[in-house]
Amino acid sequence: MQTLLQDLRFGFRMLRRSPGFTVLALLCLTLGIGSNAAVFSWIEGILIRPYPLVSHQDRMFALVGTTRGVEGHNGLSYPDFVDFEKNATLFESFIVDKITGTSLSVGDRAEIASVGIVTANYFDALGVRPILGRGFRSEEGTGRNAHPVVVISYRTWRDRYKSDPEIIGKTQYLNGVQHTIVGVAPEKFHGTFIGYSFSFWVPTSMQETFDSTGYKLENRGARWIEGYAFLKPGVMRQQAQAELNSIAQRLENDFPDTNRGHEVQLFPLWKTPFNGAGNMSPTLAITMAVVFLVLLIACANVSNLLLARSLLRRHEMTMRLALGAGRRRLVKQLLTEGLLLSLIAAAGGIAVACWCRNALVFAFPSPAAGIVIDYPGQIDWRVLAVSAGICIGSTLLFALVPAIHASHVDLSSALKTEGGGVLSGSSRSRLRSALVLVQVSLSFVLLAGTGLLLQSLNKMRNASPGFSTDVIVSGVDLFSGGYNLERAKIFHTQLLDRVRTLPGVESAALTRVFRPRIYSHGR
Repeated sequence: MQTLLQDLRFGFRMLRRSPGFTVLALLCLTLGIGSNAAVFSWIEGILIRPYPLVSHQDRMFALVGTTRGVEGHNGLSYPDFVDFEKNATLFESFIVDKITGTSLSVGDRAEIASVGIVTANYFDALGVRPILGRGFRSEEGTGRNAHPVVVISYRTWRDRYKSDPEIIGKTQYLNGVQHTIVGVAPEKFHGTFIGYSFSFWVPTSMQETFDSTGYKLENRGARWIEGYAFLKPGVMRQQAQAELNSIAQRLENDFPDTNRGHEVQLFPLWKTPFNGAGNMSPTLAITMAVVFLVLLIACANVSNLLLARSLLRRHEMTMRLALGAGRRRLVKQLLTEGLLLSLIAAAGGIAVACWCRNALVFAFPSPAAGIVIDYPGQIDWRVLAVSAGICIGSTLLFALVPAIHASHVDLSSALKTEGGGVLSGSSRSRLRSALVLVQVSLSFVLLAGTGLLLQSLNKMRNASPGFSTDVIVSGVDLFSGGYNLERAKIFHTQLLDRVRTLPGVESAALTRVFRPRIYSHGR
């Protein structure tokens, strides 16, 4: 231990004596380690542990409705969901989580906000305790529009209600219906939809209030549910899937008109199809490969710098060997100096990772007013552990070979030569040439990949959508404003007639589109 402390102190002094080398090496390593830490934090926040504060995510699976022989997914009906929940024995709990939009009444105006339609056991199953009030009671999940209660997010409580400690029991109009606030979610809990932060949660009994297509809790043919299931401890996914298949087959036999060909599949969280996680996996894999190449280039750069620096330290190495220091001792000292560089760079890399996460806010803003973006990628102990591993690996990559070569001194020849010599010119030249070749090769791969990506983006940007784009497009969400289907039809007819009579209007058309994927899977 004493020797290690001596090596660290000596290494720190040597780095201070060469500020140019130190700054350049730290910049290279900081970018390499920081980019890898940032991408890993995204991978953890999207694929490994996507939901902060939720317990037992290793036993949590997406519950996805599918149709036999048809690619894709189509949701579950609520009666089917209830039957699965009642008959399954290998599961700890089932939850519904359907994200949609709502009109939030604020004085004499309305705003758009995200709301989750969830089962009454939602917060209990996730292990999330509200910081104020409570979650939903079991009876609040049933009865047509019978329980207008709402749990609000911490962000909503802080920003809209000014952290009012007496918020419980107060009311808020959502889609024109007065809801009583019964709880406030914890600060770090944003819901169970990757990338977006819920503002409100309401029980499934209020489904009709937030769905323009009508009441669905008793309609076995209405497949609108997205949800999750928790396995009991020790149960394998294959066992649970087999039980679900058996229940689905019984439902198909009992209800052939609505359930023919319909199945349910368990997906790992990182493959969840209805919240975008499954689509992100290839992109994250490519990004991880790119930043790993950046790290390799950084290590090659620093290795070259260390080789060049060894020329300035050849006299030091010769004298230490002459005074009895072993080659192993020299290698250990040089590796310690490399580790010191990596540790300092790792600290800077964590700062880079935090900056990269914050930069996402500016690069990918909210797609719509009232929709709060929650960017994954918390810097926690797992990210720090990975950064430490990258730090040690980087040290071995960039410092080991130069350290070994620097210690290989022909002592008798070195002492006869002015100033001594560390490496023969040809040996040093071959090593530096090899490192330069690695740098050029990796840089070429990155440049080629970047060029292909830019070319693809340019083609996408200039691709014709098949219709004229030099028109004015406007949208209006009538249902969130309290309109029913009949009133909405009348409004649309009158709107179209009036727009066509406006001066300068050649033609006008009306279309109904589904909400973006942030709300649903588009069915």
